[in-house]
Amino acid sequence: MTTAPDPTNLLVVLPGPLGDAVLAAPALAHLRRALPRARVVFLGNPTVLAALEGAALADASIEGGAWSAGGNLLRAAAQLRRQRCAAAILLPNSFRSALAVYLAGVPRRIGYRRDARGPLLTDPVEPPRLPGRFAPVSMLDYYEFLLRRAVALLGGRDVPFDRRLRLATTPRDRTEVDALLQRWRLTATDRLVVLVPGAAYGTSKLWPAERFAALADRLTERAGCRVILCCAPNDAERQIAWRLAALARRPVFSLADHSLSLGGLKELVRRTALMVANDTGPCHLAAAFAVPLITLFGPTDPRWTATGYEKEIRLRVNVDCGPCQRKTCPARHHRCLEALDVDTVYAAALRLLNGAGHAPSAAGAEQPGVPGTHYAVYDELFAPSPDGGLIHRSYLPALERAGLHVLDGVFRLTQAQRLDKPNLGARERLRVELTDDRAGKVTLYVKRFGASPFVQRWRRALGLGGWTPGVGEFATTIALAECGLPVARPVACGQEQRGSRLGRSFVILEALPDADALERLLPRAAGREGHYRLLADRRQLVRELAFLVRRLHDHGWFHRDLYLAHVFLSRDAAGQERLNLIDLQRVFRPCCCRRRWQVKDLAQLCYSARPHCTRTEMLRFLRAYLGRPRLQNPDRRLLRRLWRKAQRIARRDQRRRPPLSTPPVAAQKGVAP
Repeated sequence: MTTAPDPTNLLVVLPGPLGDAVLAAPALAHLRRALPRARVVFLGNPTVLAALEGAALADASIEGGAWSAGGNLLRAAAQLRRQRCAAAILLPNSFRSALAVYLAGVPRRIGYRRDARGPLLTDPVEPPRLPGRFAPVSMLDYYEFLLRRAVALLGGRDVPFDRRLRLATTPRDRTEVDALLQRWRLTATDRLVVLVPGAAYGTSKLWPAERFAALADRLTERAGCRVILCCAPNDAERQIAWRLAALARRPVFSLADHSLSLGGLKELVRRTALMVANDTGPCHLAAAFAVPLITLFGPTDPRWTATGYEKEIRLRVNVDCGPCQRKTCPARHHRCLEALDVDTVYAAALRLLNGAGHAPSAAGAEQPGVPGTHYAVYDELFAPSPDGGLIHRSYLPALERAGLHVLDGVFRLTQAQRLDKPNLGARERLRVELTDDRAGKVTLYVKRFGASPFVQRWRRALGLGGWTPGVGEFATTIALAECGLPVARPVACGQEQRGSRLGRSFVILEALPDADALERLLPRAAGREGHYRLLADRRQLVRELAFLVRRLHDHGWFHRDLYLAHVFLSRDAAGQERLNLIDLQRVFRPCCCRRRWQVKDLAQLCYSARPHCTRTEMLRFLRAYLGRPRLQNPDRRLLRRLWRKAQRIARRDQRRRPPLSTPPVAAQKGVAP
């Protein structure tokens, strides 16, 4: 006879990695506040249960290693069945975790629809996606989005969400650390610094041990700190800690020689003045206890673990091969971490030890989310939106005040400047100014698209990945920025979904600083040369345009609408000038026939430049694009194809447009990017 489930019992399956469990803590605290009458039962491995112990987030815990890889699913299902849970929330994305809960007979099963486990869930939640991949959002936002949906499905209260990471320790943990520090003869007046030289992910995450050793020596000699080496209780990380201790010239204290529980590690981290760590689980413990933190990023995308923690400095170096997300460096040069020198890390450490707070990352001097600068895309923080899109976290308050954070609000927008343009079809362009808390007035461009084309709707219905134009342009903008191409900063996107059907969509982009199209600048370059230096140096302008198009094509992308009207020259607050690509709705990455799309892009560019550029400048552009001092025979064949394509474009343009008494592509001054 089967016992009926207890309606107050709620099972929460925890993620396996330590860092993910810590990032899930704010969402678990929100669940506790939103469902105060529920009896929450955690299922997880001993490590994550110990990490969350003492925070009063659950009423009971089950060590559930059996449902993970290699475990006995039937035994795990029987163990869960005895809990008589009425609902289960699955934080991990694995198929096995959903199968274990399904076999346990839990009536309601809530989790993300991914990894082919949708049929095992009664209430699947669509994860934040972009065309071809999952959206690069922080795991903190990832869990928040899921738990908010779960609370709504279970009839919980609507309470504010607190994003701060918070953990707790127990008296047992404090006693354990007191004994350890007494053994090391360290007192409360000593300034402790924890170094985490290991990582469970793989060797590609490891900053060289000799540099950790040099950093430890500087912190001991110059800053008067006591350095503690933290490592996981396995042979690989112990070997790293022993090697580091042997390389250091000054004495260090190593946990490789002393056993310490995870609760004791939490208490030790809570007492430290600074942590320097690879991108690994213990760095989130520092954020949870408000300890200043330096995180060293190599092959991993920093957006997945971004929390906005004010006392953290995230150091990384942009390399053309990263972030590759590989456990070992496929190129075997490890430049992403080898380029981080000891001087940079030590300077950041002094800044935090002296209480100076956050500093820009090693990727560049731009601050994330500040309008008027070219942005570093890996510093951008996006959150999932209810409309199946993303919203830039820095712009979220301003968009909420204007009602532009949801699709209905965007389509109700009337207090904006309309930017009409021929052949827009079922789309509208608007220019709107908002008041931002950080920078005052901010100019944004809004593109609103009607219902998706028939082909896209059928692709979506058949599961072939159809996407609305708004979300597609947003995703393309991010993808090009990840390739190092200058584009406008994406702010928000959303789409209307009715089952398998796709309806309206929108995309919001930030205005490029002090920018105008080359199509408008070149005819009156004589009057703007004092403002834009590139207009005064036509050779440099031609070279930069050629390098921009070449980088676009080298990364496999093709614009398909590459006229001078879609290349903007911008000038930021620091006076730095850039050529930027805009109107990215048609940009795509073909799997074949790349020469055809290359010819089309180059022909469109040459056709639109013909009224403003000389033949010599066009040939100079092609030589710079091809990377050759002079054209060769294969290049002449390419030139003939370009010429024929440009002639076809001209004939088609004459049929579709009025007589050419106006520039080839007429546009207004305020055309949206």
